[in-house]
Amino acid sequence: MRYSLIFIAGLLIAGALVLPALAQNRSAADTTRKRGPYAVVLSVGGGLSYYSTHLGVPAALSDEQVSRFGVPLTIRALWVPDHRLRLGLETGWTTMYSYKGRVDNINSHVYVSAIPALVVFSMPMAWLSGDERSVARRISLTGGTGVYIIHSRLDFAGTVQTNTLSLGWMAAASYTQPLGPRFRLSGELKWYDAVASENAAFAAQLQLNYRLVQW
Repeated sequence: MRYSLIFIAGLLIAGALVLPALAQNRSAADTTRKRGPYAVVLSVGGGLSYYSTHLGVPAALSDEQVSRFGVPLTIRALWVPDHRLRLGLETGWTTMYSYKGRVDNINSHVYVSAIPALVVFSMPMAWLSGDERSVARRISLTGGTGVYIIHSRLDFAGTVQTNTLSLGWMAAASYTQPLGPRFRLSGELKWYDAVASENAAFAAQLQLNYRLVQW
């Protein structure tokens, strides 16, 4: 059931991004115009995340200290064509949660983080206003689906570390401010959801965007 929901969510995200681009292409009056330019844009960013789902702290844990906050890192490469739909890959790293305390007078510490590996689609919102020069062009919606590598570490009378794969998705909205011919600065609000492992986090990030190549 969970995998079906992931697949349906991925289709809905892709459909919401692809259909306006197809409509734009069909309505273009001049079909003989020269195509381009095309570009590859690399984005690197970081910020603050908050683990937003249920955190199962063992009842036997005393003097517990729980942290739902993390410092996420995002690395994204986007192919930017001469229409609004953009395709790319995203990875990074974020802390999901951690807690520590004592069990039977023995110190215990649990730490969980995630590495996303996602195929992403992005589109600026200028099609809502129909004005390529409007502020809406600087607002983008991004969605993606793929897998999360969930890393867990338990320190309790020894150390146990595990890595598990979880299917999941991501959704984000961003605003981009030009800094020059090749550089842009973006503020992004993002939702990570590793559905299979039931881990999710909300993140706010600043990202530096650099146009690697253009043709």
